[in-house]
Amino acid sequence: MYLKKILRPPSTLALRLTLWYAGIFTISTLVAFGAFYLAISTVISKHRDLDLRGDVQEYSAMLVTKGIGEVKAEMSWDALSDGQEHTFLRLLSLDGKELAATDMSAWRSVRTDSQALEKLKGGADYVLETLDLPEQEFKARTVYGSIGPDLVLQIGESLEEDAEFLALHRTVFIPVMAAMVIVAAIIGWLMARRALIGVEEVTQTAIEISKGAMDKRVPFKARGDEIERLATTFNYMLDRINLLIKGMREMSDNIAHDLRSPLARIRGVAEMGLITSHTEEEHKAMAGSMVEECDRLLGMINAMLDIAEAESGTGENTLEEVDLVRVVQRACELFQAIAEENSLTIAADLPKNCLVYGEARKLQRMVANLLDNALKFTPPQGSVTVSLKADNGQITISVSDTGIGISEDDLPYVFKRFYRCDNSRAQQGTGLGLSLVKAIAGSLGGSVNASSHLGKGSTFTITLPQLPLSHQFQSSS
Repeated sequence: MYLKKILRPPSTLALRLTLWYAGIFTISTLVAFGAFYLAISTVISKHRDLDLRGDVQEYSAMLVTKGIGEVKAEMSWDALSDGQEHTFLRLLSLDGKELAATDMSAWRSVRTDSQALEKLKGGADYVLETLDLPEQEFKARTVYGSIGPDLVLQIGESLEEDAEFLALHRTVFIPVMAAMVIVAAIIGWLMARRALIGVEEVTQTAIEISKGAMDKRVPFKARGDEIERLATTFNYMLDRINLLIKGMREMSDNIAHDLRSPLARIRGVAEMGLITSHTEEEHKAMAGSMVEECDRLLGMINAMLDIAEAESGTGENTLEEVDLVRVVQRACELFQAIAEENSLTIAADLPKNCLVYGEARKLQRMVANLLDNALKFTPPQGSVTVSLKADNGQITISVSDTGIGISEDDLPYVFKRFYRCDNSRAQQGTGLGLSLVKAIAGSLGGSVNASSHLGKGSTFTITLPQLPLSHQFQSSS
């Protein structure tokens, strides 16, 4: 098992890329060499055939100008100058009879090709053949050509020089090829390492984060490639995770702090009931107080869960076409009794209809929270106005009141969980209502902002897209 592990080749991405680079380079080079080798062989063969045909033409002209004797003398001279072991010449009649020949001791197996002579009789100018003779180490190329009436010249040349030239190319190619493959592998390794350095940085950052270094980020380098996009996305993901973790810690701290008071009150009521309660009415009052505190705790917990679900995007949004006018009208009707009880008026400035894609339950809760907040902090004889507008694919919901207002110091923090302004602590509440409004608006692709003047009133404005985010992306693309 250990030996098998040792013999197993490493499977890193850099090594695999290097092998791919070297393999593709090697195959490409072999294909290029094969094509080059074939082209050289073809050119050499054509050049050899042209030389042989040219020699036949020269002898034909010599026969006409100088006669047969000069032709025979020239045959002997050419054989001696080129080497009789490399060249032979024969003068034949059309019926195959040998009329003259150079020294054929190195060419004993050469025979007259009757088919070649038949082709010449049929009108062919030349007949070329390749001979493979037992007494010759290399093949030979031969040509039959008519140089006069009933005279055929056969010239044969060894292909030794051509073979040695091609062998030299092969001999040179092998070490050069080996060196180039090694160089290609080195270059491929360097290219792979350079290409993967960004991935290595992401990996190293992930390792450090897994060890607890949550502030680590991938170094940003303006390369303009996919690695840069990966690093940017990875860093954005880390920032998002850090933000969620920070929010979870803050929420945990706030929960621990805000649950302490209701639990202390429940415990206090229970202790007082055990000590002082003697009648059934006192027991009922104690139980009612405990139920009220438990309901407050459950409401706080449910609100925090809804906020966390909306902010993280883990909840399932069932998007449907919702008429916001009906949602606002129902909310106003729901709070009308509370407004009359506190001598307040609710006014609504609404169009005939206003369609939006969203989740009706969340939209109702968002509007209800703003109305509840406005009525809670508006003194008697005051008013709350709800307006709804649609323009350029955006829907605006505004809730204005003539209440106590919010100071400039508190205004930036009103959407923070459990935050309560100094002038609002006298009212019952958990400090989660506006946080939930912001979370719901954000989950639907919208936003919320607040403006206020202390002692004059506040206005909360929600902006939502009429189309869901997925439809926006499709239309923009």
